Amino acid sequence: MTTITLGFLDTATGALTLDAEQPLAAPARQDLAALGLASSEMGCANPTTELKFDSPAQTDDTIRVSGYWHNSLWEGPGRRSVVRVQGCPIQCNGCWVRETWSTSAGQVVDIATVADALLSSNATRDGVTIVGGEPFAQPKALAALVDALRERQPDLHITVYSGYTLGKLATQDNPYVDHVLDGIDILIDGPYVEALSDTAGPWTGSGNQKVRYMRGE
Repeated sequence: MTTITLGFLDTATGALTLDAEQPLAAPARQDLAALGLASSEMGCANPTTELKFDSPAQTDDTIRVSGYWHNSLWEGPGRRSVVRVQGCPIQCNGCWVRETWSTSAGQVVDIATVADALLSSNATRDGVTIVGGEPFAQPKALAALVDALRERQPDLHITVYSGYTLGKLATQDNPYVDHVLDGIDILIDGPYVEALSDTAGPWTGSGNQKVRYMRGE
């Protein structure tokens, strides 16, 4: 049975975005269509449609990703363009996206290609979000992606998710990690704890996760 904890009606597209553990069954989708709702989607970091990159990496400045999507209302404030990084050493119990755990799956893509896709003029956005997997498992590539986004749009709002806490990241003594923390607007941190999923707040999957405003609210 599909469990739905929250839903957003996107007045711009007419789509109902659902925080659901599984795709809706056909009768439920038909009921939504009867109400005039164009489509439904999965929740945070788990869209029904994930775009893939067409071109393989051509440079040494790359990042391994699962894919990307636009028009998200889940992963941070406003409407977001989102990239999902591939590979996760944390592997939380109850994770919705176990397909992102493997460090050999996904695509190796030029960072410039990822940045250009996230900032495509074919979609509108209030910012860009980087989810996982675990983005900080590729700290050098993550830092380069943040830089590439900032070079294209200096005032861009950037949110990054991590299964590590801010305290854990700050003690890694890694200049790339520090560079990312200095360069983003929001960090949403902490592992997913399935037992705390009912106490999740905006943009989080479980009640222990925190929304950290790195540049002030």
